[in-house]
Amino acid sequence: MLVTICFIHQLPQALVLADSYCRNSLKAASDTPAVVIGLADDPAHLPQDVQFPYPILPVGTLFTDSERQQLSDQYTPVEFAAACKPRFLTAVFARYPTVQTLLYADPNVLFLHSIQPILDRLRSQTLLLTPYLLQAPGDTGPGKRAWPDEKHLQNIGLYNADFLAFSRAPETEQLLAWWQSRAETRAYIDFCKGLCTDQIWLMHAPVFFAGITILHDPSWHVALWNLPQRPLRQRDSTWELAASGQPVLFANMKGLFNPDEGFFPHQTRLNPAKRSDVMTLLRDYRQQVAAKEPAALTPIRPAYGMQPVPLIVRGWRRTATTLLTALNKRIDTIYLPALPR
Repeated sequence: MLVTICFIHQLPQALVLADSYCRNSLKAASDTPAVVIGLADDPAHLPQDVQFPYPILPVGTLFTDSERQQLSDQYTPVEFAAACKPRFLTAVFARYPTVQTLLYADPNVLFLHSIQPILDRLRSQTLLLTPYLLQAPGDTGPGKRAWPDEKHLQNIGLYNADFLAFSRAPETEQLLAWWQSRAETRAYIDFCKGLCTDQIWLMHAPVFFAGITILHDPSWHVALWNLPQRPLRQRDSTWELAASGQPVLFANMKGLFNPDEGFFPHQTRLNPAKRSDVMTLLRDYRQQVAAKEPAALTPIRPAYGMQPVPLIVRGWRRTATTLLTALNKRIDTIYLPALPR
């Protein structure tokens, strides 16, 4: 079974994800849905004439009204969804007791090949984790200070929480309970305090819990942050790693579909416009999302997550903001002698 968590405006992408999962997996048992869409939003805001082929699990069914309101008041929408993730996963395991394996994927993910390798690796394991990078990034971008670098990954977490694979086990229950206790109260994006959504906590998981595998396979989780190291090619309808011919299992379109999403809005390592493979994959993905008729859904703002979202600025505005911030810090350090009265 696959679980994703999204807001109403992300439902077109969630549906593309779900369809791609179903194309690349065996049919689920008749009493078990193949995909469950966790809605971190208010279902009352859904258009009445829109029907969905997959069951939707609203966040309001997981919390009391006061609990949900407290989380909503303290977080941005992205932080709110991250804080709810462990509870969503626990709820799905509880609602479908025959499900033995549970995959989580962000709505930006697209399955491109059979998921059987995931299921094979998950046997006798508690959790599968995919690192952002499998090798040092080096200076693959313009200049000698290409970004992001390893230091930034220490801020956000080494393992990407946009894809996770769990097996049903007592160890998994303990892991999810621990993760929930941390994520619900400390899912802020605050690098100065060592916090970054639900994701930063996963760095502790391989130490705290047994049966966790860290995947070192470049065909898993191809994305903006590792595409500089993973050129692709398309052979008929199959996407492959150009270097090895290995089929790409799944890709994450975060930061490509919407450049303002994710943790790398100012990355300098990849220029998608100069990569025909990336542009072809992105074009195909955009066509799939457009086919879900997103016009009725994308304008709907999240109902939960009341804290303001930091504005992404680019070009001269970003330069001016950087310079003014530096100037302000400099002024704060200037010694001003006390004036005589």
